[in-house]
Amino acid sequence: MSMYLTKSRYLTGQHCSKKLWLSTHRYELGEYVKSFAATIGDEVGVGATTNYPNGKMIQASYKEHEAAVKETLELINDDETGAIFEAAFEYENIRIRVDIFERLGDNKWGIREVKSSKSVQDHFYNDIGIQYYVLVGLGYNIASAKLLHTNSNYVLQGKEINWGNFFSTVEYLPGIKESLPEIKKELLHLREIQHDTKEPFIYPSKGFCKGCEFWDYCTKEKPSDWVEHLPRLSPKKRNELQELKIENIAKIPEGFSLTNNQSKVVNATKTGKVFCDDSFSSEIKKYNPPAYYFDFETLSCAIPIFQGLKPFERVPFQWSLHHLSAEGKTQHWEFLAREKTDFRREMIESFINIVHPNQDKIIVYNASFEKSVLKEMGVLYPDLQDKIDNIIERIEDLMAFIQKNFYHPQFNGSFSLKKVLPALLPHEEQYSEGEVSGGDEAQAQFYNLICDKYDQNKKATVADDLIAYCNKDTHSLILIYQHLLKNY
Repeated sequence: MSMYLTKSRYLTGQHCSKKLWLSTHRYELGEYVKSFAATIGDEVGVGATTNYPNGKMIQASYKEHEAAVKETLELINDDETGAIFEAAFEYENIRIRVDIFERLGDNKWGIREVKSSKSVQDHFYNDIGIQYYVLVGLGYNIASAKLLHTNSNYVLQGKEINWGNFFSTVEYLPGIKESLPEIKKELLHLREIQHDTKEPFIYPSKGFCKGCEFWDYCTKEKPSDWVEHLPRLSPKKRNELQELKIENIAKIPEGFSLTNNQSKVVNATKTGKVFCDDSFSSEIKKYNPPAYYFDFETLSCAIPIFQGLKPFERVPFQWSLHHLSAEGKTQHWEFLAREKTDFRREMIESFINIVHPNQDKIIVYNASFEKSVLKEMGVLYPDLQDKIDNIIERIEDLMAFIQKNFYHPQFNGSFSLKKVLPALLPHEEQYSEGEVSGGDEAQAQFYNLICDKYDQNKKATVADDLIAYCNKDTHSLILIYQHLLKNY
């Protein structure tokens, strides 16, 4: 049994004792999908190593910990090595990897933790703290413990990232020295959890468990109408329902205090019938054709992809546009950037040129997103501001209409397109455009496409998948509108 603590288990245990126990005893129950942000984080980590010309990378993988420790010791004993990347250590059954272990001369060392985040977050402190505890325990003289994070004011000049200017640094050492007693106490607590023979009980909730690998396992016995599907369920309400031992929405008693939206969900779930507001038939007229149906895809990541961009600056790289005429005829246009140059003007102008000449309404799903992207384009290109403002004024939000006027029991408390479409149109093909079935995958595939990580054949396939995915979004809006008009 792997009873050792790692850096990630240490951080995990501070958030959720059940996750720590499961990752120690039942690791295989988790679903591990590497996010786009984590992949970019790896690239940022590699970039940071270029600032240490006399550094060497540990070759042994994370699974080969003993070999990595041995390799690290050999490099520590080699005075020519100025820094060790992914340095491996073990102390008191705690296994760590240090992003960059820098030789500072005079038998002193520095911890360098690299994060692809533009802000400093509380858990970074714990991350560096456990590394300090292990290294000091092993007898190393740690003279500095720095966080290297993305400098949000960095602007890409030319084609290559200047990694020397890319990072901001924060020194953590004074605070960490003071917190050693707390770290020791925390370690005792986490080891108790690990050594417990019983799995801890933690009630799963969407906010607390967001992104957890064990979500499916922890919720496998929850009913299909689980109360956690109620929109904006407050901790107070959750606790009240738990005290009443109620897990099914259908079992929530009459008179239980709920918001209007929550009441809609409860009533539709109990009756199995669709909720339709009195204002449905008058308000749906706002969406009558002729109308455009529009959707953006955007990229936001730590590494700027072309000159003039800052880290995490949002870049719209794709759009899909359908038009439905009053006679029911549809047309479709699309844009997908394919070159690593600033394509934003071409992207927004090609859209403006289609929709500006007439005043047809523009229907989107979740208008705040499309409007904010358009506003950013207006700031970037002041000469287009008037036309963009006109477009923003014409936007109608189909999601807002559905949230106010309609609820289907199979929405499961969510109004996302990926829930609404199959509930209303179960026979319609669902989102599975090759390797793109969500926004995170769309970003990842576009980034790989534009950064030449694929051969020509793969590039062509990925471009087709991206176009199909975005097209699916806007075509779905037409289908949903037509379905609502015809059936309710």
